[in-house]
Amino acid sequence: MSPTEPDKVKVALEKKLPRDLFDLLDKRDGAARLASELPKKFDPESISTKTDEQRVWELCGVFYKMQGRFFEAIPIFSMLYDHMIAFQMRTGKHVHKGMPLVWLSDCYGVMGYRVLPKRYLMLTLCEDAISSRGEIKPESTGVYFRLVWWHDVSDMEFQMYAKKAYELYQKSSSDALFPEWILQELGQEWMTEYPSPGEVMVYPANLRYISHLMKRLGGKTGEPLERLADYVLSVMPGCRVYRRKRTGSTDYDLICSVHGLEVDFRSELGRYFLCECKDWNVPADVTTVNKFSTVLDSTKCRFGILFSKQGISGAGRTKYAERELLKIFQRGGNVIVVIDENDLNRVAKGTNFTVMLRTKYEKIRLDLL
Repeated sequence: MSPTEPDKVKVALEKKLPRDLFDLLDKRDGAARLASELPKKFDPESISTKTDEQRVWELCGVFYKMQGRFFEAIPIFSMLYDHMIAFQMRTGKHVHKGMPLVWLSDCYGVMGYRVLPKRYLMLTLCEDAISSRGEIKPESTGVYFRLVWWHDVSDMEFQMYAKKAYELYQKSSSDALFPEWILQELGQEWMTEYPSPGEVMVYPANLRYISHLMKRLGGKTGEPLERLADYVLSVMPGCRVYRRKRTGSTDYDLICSVHGLEVDFRSELGRYFLCECKDWNVPADVTTVNKFSTVLDSTKCRFGILFSKQGISGAGRTKYAERELLKIFQRGGNVIVVIDENDLNRVAKGTNFTVMLRTKYEKIRLDLL
């Protein structure tokens, strides 16, 4: 019997992977343990600068992917990406991170997801654009045919995104260490897919990017909190976010729209909702929440999120602004949930923001204790 593809990968790993890690490959919980142990065996610098060590880590993920064990391959590729980010944050040097990103796209794609595969390909495009100085050759990278053949991105759009991504990198190379920052600047037009039912509760955020943005909170402009709110919302499959939009009478911090089959609690939210961001050193008061409620009424939105660094007055006591949230719902049916700095710290440590949002929504909607 000829060896299978996973067998061939295993043979290659036997020569390169430390024995204690190699023995994990056939364990039932081997993938989870590898995702935990690989960062200990390979330091961020070696995994970022040595192609052979990158390849060893990559093959560990490929071993599980080839067996159709995508939920086990994804954490391994995600940890490789995280390890490269760690090196960048320590040194300030850009490392090309396209390899784990494109594998993540492939895994989510084979699982039947629609939004996340394209998101990871757009992140890959940002990485390739930096290394190729804005001119990605179709024959030199796998991101071209994946986006153009599989995701309805035209050649003209592809080259436009590549050029703009590199320009953004030149403009702010420190922020552009995170392709997520570049993708935020590329706008929303690439988001054409609707999420599949299976992916609506998946929340694969870059936790280091969230922590990076949180370090900038407390400024006078409010822009860091708006960008952070933009990111944590945009990771939700099917959620489009537009930042700093104006009308003749109102400035909107964030306008959000939910796209998809709406098979979960988000069907209650309506197609559009608004977000207000308050990067203040004091809690938002009753006047603030009532003003936000008025804006929701004027746009016929049923749902809003108040991102307030210090939360709201009366929090935990059902008094002042917190009590007003209940009265706003009882009076007109609008639900406003509050996301504070503690909540964002939880997201930065891995809490699923979508689940957090559902819990907060149900607390107001159903007046839960």
